[in-house]
Amino acid sequence: MRSFFKEAISTIKTSGTIKPSSKYLIKDCLKDIDFEKSKTIFEFGSGDGCITQELASRMCDNTELYSFETNPKFYTYCFDKFSTKNNVHLLNSSAFEFDDILRESSVNQIDCIVSSLPLALFKKTEVKNLLNKAYKYLKSGGLFIQYQYSLREYRELKKTFDSVDIDLTLRNLPPAFIYECYKN
Repeated sequence: MRSFFKEAISTIKTSGTIKPSSKYLIKDCLKDIDFEKSKTIFEFGSGDGCITQELASRMCDNTELYSFETNPKFYTYCFDKFSTKNNVHLLNSSAFEFDDILRESSVNQIDCIVSSLPLALFKKTEVKNLLNKAYKYLKSGGLFIQYQYSLREYRELKKTFDSVDIDLTLRNLPPAFIYECYKN
């Protein structure tokens, strides 16, 4: 997407970044997903679709990917980019209401959630509610992956999930912390 920087700057409070994720960040975020066993993957924040693209290329044909994006320009770009993929569902709605999509579909549990939402920019109550819903709908053994540019939400993630591992990807602008949060 040519105008990512311009769009990201104009919507910094919801995009939370000025550059697309680097290939190193994408690789590090997705390295522990079991694509053979995952049947339902949710992505919170499609952005320019760089992570969406990698998820779609790695997942099995019978896996469903639901990707949420509120920014109209990013949504339209991704919708056009992935319109030929029957198992990739782009949703122009907030990840904070992802449970509404679950109720409307035949999905009962989620294998994996990949989130690029800038949690530090949201109200504490919104973050807590989102994380609690993510935990509730993850299957046993499910994985919630969140990358951030600070350690601010680490305590909340630790309170919500059964275990949390942290990694750091320096080869990204800015460098990013990756939280791998597990439900037993």
